[in-house]
Amino acid sequence: MSDLSRDREHPHVGQAQRDAGGPGRLGLGMSRGHGRGPADEVFASDADRVGIRTWARRAGWEAVDGSGRRQRVADELVRSAPARRIGSDHHPRNVIAGSVDGLDVLAFDIAVSATTGWIAEWAVTAAAVPAGAPTVRLTPARLWLHDPDGLARLETGDERFDARWRVLGRDAGARQVADDAAVRQALLATDDGDDFWIAAGHLAALRPDGHRPLLLEHHLRLLAVIQRALGSAAG
Repeated sequence: MSDLSRDREHPHVGQAQRDAGGPGRLGLGMSRGHGRGPADEVFASDADRVGIRTWARRAGWEAVDGSGRRQRVADELVRSAPARRIGSDHHPRNVIAGSVDGLDVLAFDIAVSATTGWIAEWAVTAAAVPAGAPTVRLTPARLWLHDPDGLARLETGDERFDARWRVLGRDAGARQVADDAAVRQALLATDDGDDFWIAAGHLAALRPDGHRPLLLEHHLRLLAVIQRALGSAAG
């Protein structure tokens, strides 16, 4: 299973990307160092901090003040995020939290400090998982896989899905998520740009970008589908 090597890393944030002018300690933008396609245009980021705060206010969400349980969850999600280049110099910024269709959700940027201020390099949206939910990871097959943590790849038998996505797990509950047709359909309808993992009692989605309303809503739709599968597996 050489595709599960722990030494591989996310292609958008490795040293080659930094050398090409991509994101790194100097906070250079995601628009440099990789070719853009139609999906990039759909999810193009304008670092819309005002837009995300307006979205949160209208949705009745609140800003997290840098302390408390939600801040601790955000800190742990940064530490556990499945990208090799996320390190001790990265921190959660612009943390917001609220409820959507019964889900307890928080969203934030993973950012580094630069001479010009904090630079957002990844966006994370996370929803609390039900008690007893299995450990599962869903990651696009086209991306390098970082730190599978002993998880095994679960083939679904759906050739189109297995060619585009990996489902990783270690128990029967994870297999149930892999076999969920709604999860496969939802992920096949995306641009394969997000990583999903479970940590700190939350299912989290990660994308190399800063947060904005369009991306947050995209993550929420996917998290809701995967959460339903996790709930069934936990039941």
